[in-house]
Amino acid sequence: MPKLHIYKNEKETCYAFAEWLANLVKETLTKQDRFTIALSGGDTPKLVYKILATDYATSIDWTRIHLFWGDQSFISSPDEKYNPTLGLKNLIDDLPVSKNHVHSIRTDVSPQDSATEYENLLRTYFTEPESTFDLVILGMGEQGNLLSLYPFSEESHHAGSWVMPVYDKQDDLYKVTLTISAINASAVKAFLITGKKKEDVVQQVLKGKYEPEKAPAQLIVAANKPVHWFLDEGSAGKLIKPSY
Repeated sequence: MPKLHIYKNEKETCYAFAEWLANLVKETLTKQDRFTIALSGGDTPKLVYKILATDYATSIDWTRIHLFWGDQSFISSPDEKYNPTLGLKNLIDDLPVSKNHVHSIRTDVSPQDSATEYENLLRTYFTEPESTFDLVILGMGEQGNLLSLYPFSEESHHAGSWVMPVYDKQDDLYKVTLTISAINASAVKAFLITGKKKEDVVQQVLKGKYEPEKAPAQLIVAANKPVHWFLDEGSAGKLIKPSY
C-alpha cells in the first residue's frame, strides 16, 4: 500500500522530504556501514538536494553516503533546461560527498557500452541479486513515466537487467536508465511530485485502473516493498487530505 505524505506547497513538501530522508539515513546507518541513493533529476528534487546541502551538511554522515544516477541523457547541451542530468551533476558539487562516492553514468561511450558498464558497477556494489539501493528517489511525468521509462515501451517491462539504453523518440536522443527491476529491488522507493498539472496522473496511478503499459509508475506502486509518495496539494488535488 502506498504511503502518502501530502503538504501545502512545493517548498513544504521538499523540506519534509529532506527531513524524512535524513532520518532514514541516520536510522539505516545504525545497522550498516553505508547508505546508497539513486537520484532523480528535475526542478523539485533539485530543491531537496539544495536543502540537504545546507540544512543537513553536518547532521548527516556524508562520508558513508554513495550517490548513483537514476538515468542519463546523451546530450551535450550546456543548458540545464535541455540536459537536466547536467544540472544534477552540478548540484551534487554542493553536497559534502566524497567524489569517489558519486557514481554517474558515462556519456563518452556508446549508450549500450555505458549501460553495460553501469550494470557491472551496480553488480559490484550490490551482490545480492534481489537487492539494490537503500533509496531510489523518483519523479513522474504527466504520462506516468519515470526516469527514462515511458508508456508502451519495451524497456518499461524488461526483466533481469538493472540498466538499459533507451531511445527517446519524442526528444530524439538516447538515454541510459535504471530498469523497473533495479528500482523494485531497492529497500525504499520515494516519489517526489509537485504541481497541479500532475494531479490527473497521480490519481490515475494511485487510484485508477491498473494499466502499467500506459503508466509505468504503476509497476512501482505494485512492488512488494514500501513506496512513499511526497506530494503537494496541487499534485494531490484529487486524492485525500494533507499530512499537516
